[in-house]
Amino acid sequence: MITEIAKNIGFTGVDANLVNTNQIKKNEKLSGSVSSVQTDTFEKQGNTKKLSTNTKIGIGAGILAIGGLIAAAILTKGKNIKPANFAEHIDFKPAQTMEDAINYAKKNFGVEKFDFGEDIEMANWVNEGLTNINNRFKGKANMPKEFRWANADELSKQSDAVLGLTNAKNARITFCKGNIDNSITKFKDLVEETFKPYYEKGELMATFHPGADRKVHGEILDMYDELVKNPSNISRFDAINGQLLISDYAQSLANFNRNALNILKNKILNNDVATKIMRDNNISTNIKDYENLPKEQLNKKVVNIIATIGDSAPITETGTLRGNSKFGILYHEMGHYLHKMNRSLKDEMWGNVSKKAKEEFITDIKKQDIAGKVSSYGKTNPNEFVAECFSAMSAGKKLPDDVMNLYKYYKGPELPNM
Repeated sequence: MITEIAKNIGFTGVDANLVNTNQIKKNEKLSGSVSSVQTDTFEKQGNTKKLSTNTKIGIGAGILAIGGLIAAAILTKGKNIKPANFAEHIDFKPAQTMEDAINYAKKNFGVEKFDFGEDIEMANWVNEGLTNINNRFKGKANMPKEFRWANADELSKQSDAVLGLTNAKNARITFCKGNIDNSITKFKDLVEETFKPYYEKGELMATFHPGADRKVHGEILDMYDELVKNPSNISRFDAINGQLLISDYAQSLANFNRNALNILKNKILNNDVATKIMRDNNISTNIKDYENLPKEQLNKKVVNIIATIGDSAPITETGTLRGNSKFGILYHEMGHYLHKMNRSLKDEMWGNVSKKAKEEFITDIKKQDIAGKVSSYGKTNPNEFVAECFSAMSAGKKLPDDVMNLYKYYKGPELPNM
């Protein structure tokens, strides 16, 4: 049932927002994206001449010197990045022409390529979002050199649901024009496909899955209801945030499907109200009665328990700071960009954002609970957690101390006014 409800919903990867939901099964195995690595093959070429001792010593010294430089780069990348030095506060005013919008991005943020064709609304949206980030962090947030529509080659490597792409190596953030322009239709279709609604007296009715996030569910339906009743009130950027909410709803289902036993053990059986309701309904509160059940049977039982508990002790609600800003996708992608800049190769190879660290993150109950204070999507891997935190902070949200400590542990970029 979980995958049936969530199958049409998108997820966010490290370099993209809202990828199609064949990622759900991948996320259940290991949340996050794993980049493929192109390996080089070295072949021995014919006979070689013997080298003199002095030559060998010289070569060895050269190798050691190069090795030292590489080691220094591995250990220090991210530590020597200087904060930006833009104006601490900029007053944003929408540009009337594309030339003005381009000049604004270049003058205030050092952007070298700013290309959204003739879409002045999109250009102003990007510039206003960047201005908010700049002002929030007192001019110290570094900005990518490129903001533009994604080109055909970039799009060919993505699904038809991608909204934004971050390429930190080349210092650029790109957006997918077709998906941005069609975001209202996409949001409406996703809601209808996800919740299988029917109309009664003009209002949306939908079945709520007990394993999903209650708060997100309500926010999605509120936005959908507004879209149906007052379509002119919903912009394409509002609809993008609706899609982010749907991705969070889908992720809450994926998290539940993966962690039903932990939810039962740590959230339900530790809740006095929940356990009383279970006993009143002759439902066992002994964890041993559930530990050896097949996964599908266990999940069904936990779903029924949550449904029985109902609103008396909400179990699946998270902090849900995702999708609550008009600039959510831009803030999120900027979070990925700055996070990548703040990490060293050491961090990525065997440190706090290595593959091993990501695997540990999704199985650590305490860290999952902390990440859940931000969003369900932030629980998928440390990269998404950091991007979600940065997005929330850019929107002016103050995050709890335990969230900020985890953000710093995973090398989240530290800026003024955090």
